[in-house]
Amino acid sequence: MRITRQIVGGTAGVAVLCMVGFVANPDAVKDLGRRLSTGAALLEQAEGISQQVQNHKVVLAAVETKEKKAVSALSAGQEAEARLHFDSAEYFYDAAVRAAQRSLQRDPTSDAAMEERLRAGVALGAFWYHRGHMDKAEKVLKEAEVNSKSSTLSLLLAEAERFEVLGNVYRDMGRYKEARRQYETAEHLLGRSEAQDERIEATRAVLLAEQGWLLNKQEKLTEADNAMTAALKGLTAAHAGKDQEALATGRLGAIQHDEGFVSAAMTNYISALQTELAPGAEGYTPDAFETLQNMAVGQRDLGKGSASISTIERAVNLQKQQLEAEQKVNEKVEDKALMASLARSYALGAELLRRSDKSKCAKGLRWAHEALALQRRVDGDVLKMEQADILNTIGNVQSDLGRYNDAGNSYKASLAIHEKLEPNGNTATTASVYGNLGSLLHRQGRFQEAITMYEKSMKLQESVLAPSNPDIAVTCNNIAVSLTKLGKLEEAQEYAKRAVALVDESDLQESNGDKQLFSSTLKHIQGQIGKKAAHKSMRVQEQ
Repeated sequence: MRITRQIVGGTAGVAVLCMVGFVANPDAVKDLGRRLSTGAALLEQAEGISQQVQNHKVVLAAVETKEKKAVSALSAGQEAEARLHFDSAEYFYDAAVRAAQRSLQRDPTSDAAMEERLRAGVALGAFWYHRGHMDKAEKVLKEAEVNSKSSTLSLLLAEAERFEVLGNVYRDMGRYKEARRQYETAEHLLGRSEAQDERIEATRAVLLAEQGWLLNKQEKLTEADNAMTAALKGLTAAHAGKDQEALATGRLGAIQHDEGFVSAAMTNYISALQTELAPGAEGYTPDAFETLQNMAVGQRDLGKGSASISTIERAVNLQKQQLEAEQKVNEKVEDKALMASLARSYALGAELLRRSDKSKCAKGLRWAHEALALQRRVDGDVLKMEQADILNTIGNVQSDLGRYNDAGNSYKASLAIHEKLEPNGNTATTASVYGNLGSLLHRQGRFQEAITMYEKSMKLQESVLAPSNPDIAVTCNNIAVSLTKLGKLEEAQEYAKRAVALVDESDLQESNGDKQLFSSTLKHIQGQIGKKAAHKSMRVQEQ
């Protein structure tokens, strides 16, 4: 099970062990400190946590049994995280940070002390990052900075890892310029070493993969594809490990999917999942669930509607099981990253259900509302774009159910969030909301208003999507249909021709038969033009 994405050369992860029975004596709380190599720090931490002793001691017993030696606070934290004992993980990681800080204060010039401080800070920062607490992760990682000019390989790798994880935090917070600076700084650090070591090459490949994902977030798809392809080759050549290769492979698939190369993307999703969902794994990261989500969309795009619903239901069930398992161990600790991932699965499932069968729209609406409730728990008082996306989905389902007023309100609520968080409105998701609002207006017979919304959608799509992206084809077809209703057949024909040409450039074949639908739209318009011309000719002859 991959708990954190650590750079090669970082602290090794601890395998998940079966839970062992351990009856703790509450009076033995201070024994925790004595059983750790960083005991002094733990003794100070031990007061007032007697209710958590059993979890802590279970972790220690497991690591002691395996390692046959004194347990470091860092390895105890990793074991606790692997066991989903997040309160214990936080406790031990924090103890590791405090102990490392004391060591550094005693000898500020020691490479070993600086590396210890970096490793502990990165472990705690990565813990908060993977739990979805970006503000805490940023604070911890910034505090872990050390003043080193050493070229010692292990220290350079530890420093590079801090910058890499901090870059990931900034990227996922949407602070892209800051993220790129962190990755570039890490690259610069690695250049200080003259050693010929596989770990350096592996680390460079990891950084390239993270930068490729950053480019994808910025919707620079061609650059992202090139970077991720090169990173994957580098990871394989440097023997970086199956987990890193699976992560890069799944992300390469997502980039190719956005480019419209669905079959190639599916091949990469399948490859990634062979590692991410390996038999015997007792827990999964959001990366595995994201790959399942992307695969479900890919199956839909290839016309495999039933398979896509089965895939997303699998994701939902696995996520619910993992969340329930975590909550049994940690009633007061919320795994925000997993909750947000489950919200995405529910929202995606709602879309897939409504597209597959109108009779499933009611279930789709329930899932969409589940998604919104979860996302609001994750976001708290902070308004985030994910809520806008879910409101867009709710509007889609309500529209399919004929609840047009409700759908219009949902779309407008979504656009309000977009306008607040993205004043320029220059995003593909904003384009999607405009397009959906256009479809709602078309259903209500308000064709000119629908065209206005479609045109707004297309303007955004053309500015942020690849030229052959199938979403643009959908918008062209929608405009053609609305123009036909207004009797503007020649103009409608041009849009319909463009829709057919665009969809022929990709291997898209959604479950509702978009390729056939676009061709049918074009044939219908051409038939109408032919009838109009024939009627006009007959009138001329009669005169």
